[in-house]
Amino acid sequence: MKTRTPWTLGWLLPVFLVACATDHPKAPAAGGKVTPQMRSGSNELRAYQLLEWIAPDDHNLIVNGVDRSLYRARFRRQCTGLRSVDTLAFIIQTPPQVEKYEGVVLPDGTRCVFTSIIKLETGPEPDKSAPATQTP
Repeated sequence: MKTRTPWTLGWLLPVFLVACATDHPKAPAAGGKVTPQMRSGSNELRAYQLLEWIAPDDHNLIVNGVDRSLYRARFRRQCTGLRSVDTLAFIIQTPPQVEKYEGVVLPDGTRCVFTSIIKLETGPEPDKSAPATQTP
């Protein structure tokens, strides 16, 4: 029994060392170009078809496009720190199209990948020629 333990450890140790040293496949990083960090409402956003953005929580991002379309982007996982940042970089494809953006990068380098981007229905625009009605 005394010789079996060293023998077992002798062949298990190299197996563990190889397993630790092997490159494990990483989750695919979001491809695409990363924009500079931009504040909501900044002029730089317009180059990427955006007017402004707001993060109501760490799971959602609301984006207003230059055509005044609203989009809600949801993240695969919680994007920790999203609500507290004042700048974001976007992971985009060329040419920039809001509904094809892949995610965001926070100022600290954290990448948050979108699960979905959906266009929000905002309803019809009010008829400006109709008289305003008052409710009692």
